[in-house]
Amino acid sequence: MMQKWLKPLWQGATLCWLLMVPALALAGQAVDGGDELIAQGIALREQGDLQKSIDLLSSVSKLAVSPGGQLRARGELGISLLQAHRHEESEGLLRSAYGSSTGVERAHFAVYLGNLALIRKRSEEARGYYQEALDLAPEAIEIQFSVRLNLLRMAPEAEKLAQLLLLSQQTEQVGGPPGPLARFHLNLGEQARLLGTPGLFLAYRHLDRARELSRQQGNPALAVEALDALAQLYEDHHRDQDALILTQQAIEQAHSLAPGAVARLLIDLEWRQARLLRARGREAPALAAYQRAVSHLESVRQDIPIEYEDGRSSFQATLEPIYLGYTDLLLRQLDKQPAEVQAAQLPKVLNALEWIRQAELQDFLGDRCALEAAQGSDPERVPSGTAVLYPVILPDRIELLLQTSNGIHRQTTAIAGATLRATAQTLADALRNGLEDYLEPARQLNDWLLKPFSDIFAAQHIDSLVLVPEGALRLVPMAALHDGQQFVIEKYAVSMVTGMTMTHTGVPVGQMAASLVVGLSEPGPVVEKHSRLLSEQIQQADVAEKDRRGRGLARTVELRSMRLLRSATPSNQPSSRQIEDLRTSLTLPGVKEEIEALRSILHGNTLLDAQFTVDQLRQQAESGDYRIVHIASHGVFGGNAETSFILAYDDLITMNGLQSLLKAAKLQSTPIELLSLSACETAEGNDRAPLGISGAAIKARARSVLGTLWPVADEVAKALMKSFYGGIANTRLSKTEALRRAQLEWLRHPDWSHPFYWAPFIIIGNWL
Repeated sequence: MMQKWLKPLWQGATLCWLLMVPALALAGQAVDGGDELIAQGIALREQGDLQKSIDLLSSVSKLAVSPGGQLRARGELGISLLQAHRHEESEGLLRSAYGSSTGVERAHFAVYLGNLALIRKRSEEARGYYQEALDLAPEAIEIQFSVRLNLLRMAPEAEKLAQLLLLSQQTEQVGGPPGPLARFHLNLGEQARLLGTPGLFLAYRHLDRARELSRQQGNPALAVEALDALAQLYEDHHRDQDALILTQQAIEQAHSLAPGAVARLLIDLEWRQARLLRARGREAPALAAYQRAVSHLESVRQDIPIEYEDGRSSFQATLEPIYLGYTDLLLRQLDKQPAEVQAAQLPKVLNALEWIRQAELQDFLGDRCALEAAQGSDPERVPSGTAVLYPVILPDRIELLLQTSNGIHRQTTAIAGATLRATAQTLADALRNGLEDYLEPARQLNDWLLKPFSDIFAAQHIDSLVLVPEGALRLVPMAALHDGQQFVIEKYAVSMVTGMTMTHTGVPVGQMAASLVVGLSEPGPVVEKHSRLLSEQIQQADVAEKDRRGRGLARTVELRSMRLLRSATPSNQPSSRQIEDLRTSLTLPGVKEEIEALRSILHGNTLLDAQFTVDQLRQQAESGDYRIVHIASHGVFGGNAETSFILAYDDLITMNGLQSLLKAAKLQSTPIELLSLSACETAEGNDRAPLGISGAAIKARARSVLGTLWPVADEVAKALMKSFYGGIANTRLSKTEALRRAQLEWLRHPDWSHPFYWAPFIIIGNWL
């Protein structure tokens, strides 16, 4: 029996899965009566029914009567867990089985440990295990070929074709049962397919041979995989009709198999069928195929890894294109339906958009569990006076869905998605740099996004706007859009949410002023400990961002920014002078005044400079019942959680570190109402960077977060925070209304009216 790596979902160029060795031809090595059950667990795994395999093998591993039987059951359980992407759980079981076995059996487990190392991008460790497997089992043809095919994945691109040709010749000379041979041919054909035109002949020959052998073996699951691979080969080379025929044959055969074994395959198959049908102008059946793909996707969504084994994001490669394709066609079909049918179908569109936003934040954080713990309110319930806007950026148009207490309203703006993105980037650049030519793009975006709903805003007395943005729209504060007469902030309190299903929309309960206020004006040991990283962050700033010192208003004021500091050359052993220069660069003079001003408004505890250590923050979180946590320190948010952090006096606080620090029982039972990050900044031009602000709230279990989209003027930050908290603590305003009034103070000041000063401050999450 040959066992392959669970193939992830893909589009176009896909990951060639890791080929697994047989579940050992351990014939003649019977251990005890548990062998039959172990064989059943292996069979379930080979059929793709991983959870049933895991459940059975887990039971057998506890019941096996001999040490040998228990060892084998635990090892096979480790293999099933590995294929289910439960890497941490699988590793100990595989290492135990590997360490306690010899010969061919040890080679068997060495291959899986090599695969695990390769998944973790430890190529040398993987090669070591693979070489050991080759040495331990020189006569085991199946192991030899499995390992060589896996090693081929690691070969330089320039050498792959020659190595494939050699393996192709050797494979043709190998006899044996059709099952293992079919796996060899399928894997080899897929690797050849990834080479494009140079590998076309090899790809077709081996994939077709895999299809033939799977038929001979009577293995319908393997036959479906072979048809799937051939269909993708034809689609790659624009033979759409042939690809469609093979895809439909594969779908028909897949439906004869157990549902748990083919759900992942059916996602790929239905998605391809949808693409091919749409390309032929058959939109109605294409939509039906997309709906089936989405249904299969949601049935196994929690089992899809956040990152595939080749490093690709499952969100970018699979989830987003499927959901967007489905959304696009669903909306197109609604145009042909009466109003009552459209009203009944629009919640499906919102549901798909919420799935997309959840998947993207999971992708950013690299963590599904944190997001599951942060599930919010029913997205269908929107308070009176509030409007939630979902822009959907499609290649040929912008779809706008506005949700209010009266239902869902839809408008279509006939503007190309690329044009909207370019306009948003232009406005974001103008605002971030304090340029004077921001009004035209601000008016244009207002006309595209908000003007279509002006009558609804008036009729329903909307006073609060909530944006659920995607892409470049995250870089633009909606408060700064302009209708030709007024800024949006002059008419509405505005906020942003990553998704309504991730937002708690209840009214705050209890005293909002119970607070923990921490600040860093003069960093301490964190500079020595992370001097190289901090220097790299300064150096990595885009050239355009560095040039801001010579552009617009940004050159005239003191900004709270790490990325605008003068470059510091990274060094493994920096001198004491370099350390002190870096420390001086990272000082935030206005933070002390900000903390002092907040003492008189917010009742609670404060930590400043040397008091603001990681341990002190943890102790305070464990001892207090805080509704507000305010952090005034450098915070940098990049394209993922790994490039996002906040500076404490003695160390960095990562996204996961923030979650760890604020996991005190009191804060778990009574979540933080507001997390403020008054000196944070997002990477310029990176439309995923604002997700870091959302991620900080998720990790801190905060209902909302106040952050900044670009480096803010020190003087403005101090005064605006004081006004903002005064509005919350003294007049019991909502968070967004308090921020709105604080921003209006600066908008109406003759010297500070440019949105460069007041617009970067945004509320993400609960706006009440």
